[in-house]
Amino acid sequence: MRALRFRPTPALLAAGILGLGTLSGWGAYGVSSSGKSALRAQLAETEGQRDALAARFKQFQDVEAELRDRQAKIAATRDEIAQLGATRDKAKAQLATTQRDLAALTKRLDTARDKVNQTGSIAPAAAAAEPAKKPAR
Repeated sequence: MRALRFRPTPALLAAGILGLGTLSGWGAYGVSSSGKSALRAQLAETEGQRDALAARFKQFQDVEAELRDRQAKIAATRDEIAQLGATRDKAKAQLATTQRDLAALTKRLDTARDKVNQTGSIAPAAAAAEPAKKPAR
């Protein structure tokens, strides 16, 4: 076999190894730095999405609060309508009772007038025409 003509010296070997190490170090730095910029861009995008979602969440909370207020107002209005219906029914019953009483009183008055006219106990215009006399003191 032939002997190798190129024989590296230990210093040359050390310089070659250090050079390869340096090249691999700078390559790793370049890869990691490009990965960091991609991660920074992704982080910025994610933060923007988070802010947009936070704004939507706040909007939903505001709408929910408004919805609850309106539901409470609707419930109060329903209660008021029910009370008004009960009051209306009570007034109708009272009206019916009053109309029956009025009809009974009107009938009683007509009966009394008929009796007065039949018996002639009160003169229709003569008694009303004389002024009342004051008693002497």
